[in-house]
Amino acid sequence: MNTLIIGKPYIRQLHNKSRLSANIRWPAGSRTIWFEVDSDYEPYLCTERIDAFLVSLLPFAMLENCSIRSEGSLSERLSYQISTVLLPSLTGNIRRFHPVSIDAPSDGTVLASARAVATGLSCGVDSFYTALNHIDTPTKSFDLTHVTYFNIMNHMMWQAYGEDSSRDFSNARINYVRPAANELGLRLVAIDTNSDAFYHGHSLQTTFPFRYLGTVLALQKLFGTYYWSSGYSFSQFAFTIDDLATCDLLTVQCLSNENTAFYSTGAAVTRLDKTDYISAFPVTHKYLNVCWNNLYNCTDNCDKCKRTLLGLYALGKIDLYRDVFDLDKFYRNIDQYLKYMLFMWTRETHQGWYGEIYKRLAERGIRVPESRRQQLRWRLEHVTERIAEECGLLWREGARP
Repeated sequence: MNTLIIGKPYIRQLHNKSRLSANIRWPAGSRTIWFEVDSDYEPYLCTERIDAFLVSLLPFAMLENCSIRSEGSLSERLSYQISTVLLPSLTGNIRRFHPVSIDAPSDGTVLASARAVATGLSCGVDSFYTALNHIDTPTKSFDLTHVTYFNIMNHMMWQAYGEDSSRDFSNARINYVRPAANELGLRLVAIDTNSDAFYHGHSLQTTFPFRYLGTVLALQKLFGTYYWSSGYSFSQFAFTIDDLATCDLLTVQCLSNENTAFYSTGAAVTRLDKTDYISAFPVTHKYLNVCWNNLYNCTDNCDKCKRTLLGLYALGKIDLYRDVFDLDKFYRNIDQYLKYMLFMWTRETHQGWYGEIYKRLAERGIRVPESRRQQLRWRLEHVTERIAEECGLLWREGARP
């Protein structure tokens, strides 16, 4: 087994920015990993712990079969939870993940903290749902004080455009998010990082939760509570390397430490329920932005825009979002959107998102232009499910006769 060595964290100043850095070595090379913030936030960068670096690099160590060693201290709670709960769970259920041993001194001292309460704000459905749910809560110590935006994308799309392409996109998105944060009365904290350099060639979904939460821990002296916006419901919990967010209920809890408590939020409701909830807030009518490919919603070129528009249409809320989507294009091509919904649903992908949209449309009496093949498939599924229920069988995906 190879060894990945994490150096002690230190801070460098660059003009009006400050970087929390650590030198990383492993048999195939060396690199300095950094997390960069505006200099106003320098006092909150955590040099006392290697937490941010270790968490961000855990998927790399598991994928590359590396042990981890450091002279820098690891938070005691984090050390216990990773070694005794998280790593055995992941490596025992995901074939491509190798067991990782960690050799680093642990320290359970609670650091001085501003005890801020934060969540990420991309202006998508999940993030808006979390933010709007935590602005005015019955438990005031859990009310949001900050929102964040991180440049941690390592999608292959960005790598094709060069080293700084995702950074340019993130900077533009920050300018988009900022007025939404201001309208919500929350401070926006932006963090840039080069941790994606370790993950060229690896799927974003395989590494994203660790790199995201590791980035939060770079500012653990600022954030006492942090909400992770879950994209999946509790019933969809699973171990899969294709999308590690499916087990974030476990991951998020295990990556909390003495200074920062992580909470997975939104998993108790469906994506369509979240969409319905946020539609009641005018701030989303101006700033909802779900597009993966573009700075602004493309309306018809990506799955996320199509799915969101179909959800809003099924809810009868689509006309509220004329400022952020091209609704004239949607209405001109409505049959194509509905056929796309059926196509995606019958592929049995997207965790049931299109199925709940279809059912809501049916409840509202909206006709869906099904092809004859789709009609026959739906009828066959309906009859088969009814037979299974009458026989007292548990209906599960993949258990059809």
